[in-house]
Amino acid sequence: MEEMRERLKNVPLKPGVYIFKDQEGQVIYVGKAKLLRNRMRSYFQSPDSMLPKVKSMMAKVADFDYIVTGSEVEALILENNLIKAYQPRYNILLRDDKTYPYLKISQEKFPRIAIVREPKDKVSRYFGPYTEVGSVRETLKLLTGVFPLRTCKNLREQSRPCLNYDMGKCLAPCKGLISQDEYQVMVDGLIDFLEGKSHDLIPRKEEEMRKAAANLEFEKAARLRDQIQAIHVLQAKQQVMFENPYNLDAIVLISTERERESLVLVFKIRSGQIIAKDTFWLKRAIDESKEELLDFFIKRYYSENLDIPAEILINETPGELELLETWLRESSRWPVRIKTPARGEKKIILDMVRDNALLLWEEKMREDLKARKILEHLARTLEMEVVPERIEGFDISHLGGEETVASMAVFTNGAADKKAYRHFKIKNEQNNDFASLSETLERRFKEARRGNQAFLPEPDLILIDGGLGQVNAVKRILDQMGVDIHVLGLAKKNEEIFLPGRGEPLRLSRRDEGLMLLQRLRDEAHRFAISYNRQRRGKKIRRSVLDDIPGVGPARKKALLQHFGSVAGIKSASLEEIKAVPGMNAAVSKNVYDFFR
Repeated sequence: MEEMRERLKNVPLKPGVYIFKDQEGQVIYVGKAKLLRNRMRSYFQSPDSMLPKVKSMMAKVADFDYIVTGSEVEALILENNLIKAYQPRYNILLRDDKTYPYLKISQEKFPRIAIVREPKDKVSRYFGPYTEVGSVRETLKLLTGVFPLRTCKNLREQSRPCLNYDMGKCLAPCKGLISQDEYQVMVDGLIDFLEGKSHDLIPRKEEEMRKAAANLEFEKAARLRDQIQAIHVLQAKQQVMFENPYNLDAIVLISTERERESLVLVFKIRSGQIIAKDTFWLKRAIDESKEELLDFFIKRYYSENLDIPAEILINETPGELELLETWLRESSRWPVRIKTPARGEKKIILDMVRDNALLLWEEKMREDLKARKILEHLARTLEMEVVPERIEGFDISHLGGEETVASMAVFTNGAADKKAYRHFKIKNEQNNDFASLSETLERRFKEARRGNQAFLPEPDLILIDGGLGQVNAVKRILDQMGVDIHVLGLAKKNEEIFLPGRGEPLRLSRRDEGLMLLQRLRDEAHRFAISYNRQRRGKKIRRSVLDDIPGVGPARKKALLQHFGSVAGIKSASLEEIKAVPGMNAAVSKNVYDFFR
């Protein structure tokens, strides 16, 4: 620490980004500063004056680095890029909706519309996210009825169009039945609709329908009628339409000092209509203020979202308001104002977002409180000194001792934490569940003691599927490793809980919520182990004796099996019969024939 304090003297009084690293050189925190030396010096004060989480972080800091930038805006951009690249442990974690589906309109000669779950490519247009995949599929089905864009992955010239053309859901650019200019008009219409600029769409479609009917084009008129009905359904999805055609984002932050997570709710309003609602949970790493949380969120959100409006309403003032507005202006190429309205319809909009955010927050708090009570009840029942916030369940799966695997399922605060799940390929093939479990636990805690973030934090409670013998054996293993963690076994037959050193099991009511939580974790560990075992066996089964024959690759193997029906059929075939299989030549046919003889 003293060495780092000496190095601080050489840090310039310029804007830039500072990087804290641990003993192994891993980046654990990235920050931005208007004056690097002054900001970094604040971290190297007496630990007694630090906030607890900052104190915890600084205890792990073994080195630092910094990058000087030309301006504070450049520092902001660089900080954001580094946080995304390194995912530092002590920076705010944003649990966003990247796994949710978006509607994507590709940037091609004839753009494609599709449902995607992917990082945005900065070129295509994205709309969403949708929290329910069923909703986005329904939306896509309706949209292609109104705007018949292609949905195929690869645009190739076809001799005849696909079924979507016959259904009126594609204009068949693959067949050259529409020009690029005409197609682009359809694309622009779709984008306008998704952005809420659709006030005159129904009148235009109705006029087209009347003209088609007057020209006796009844099929076209019927198709237009169906499109108008689909537009009404889509417009009904809009939650509200305001008197003025606003183009803005309304952002509300809900955060308390006590809770570790904060909520940010974003309503995107275009042409006076709500076109999207984004929900984010921010997991606070250290004791950030509301201003710091908003600074982080705005930087992260608009660095990945190119749809930046000229006006952003927000319920709290960010700490770096002017800097953020400058950065947003440079990113969007137009002035962007961030403000908190005190009156008028914009305040009504912000109040509406706040009311929605409070409903989400209260629902989450109720769920958290219920989970906390269950965990506290479980702690009392098991006579634990701590509430088991993290519980890990382990299970073994194999088939006759082959492809033995183990699973580690994790519940955090009473809920499945699937990002923390891990599986293990057991190194020694064996029909011995205890030996496999021993190997699994040794590897799990060895990785944790090495500082492997994938296995941190360590659990408060370990659950295994088994009785008293297995529990006592696991306890001995943990003691040998110096691991002081509670362990219990849950036997399936009578759903009894076994604790180390106790001859009699603990029997709880089948309706006991603590027992039901343990059952869910045990079943998750079992499911996860079986799925991995099946995956391993599937890979093994897909390999056959044909793979050992020179000249037989995947295509010839497939052709042989399709022709003869099985390996036994190939084995009994004559050389001439093997030669007759499509794709086989004389040399490889002889290799196959000789291999089985």
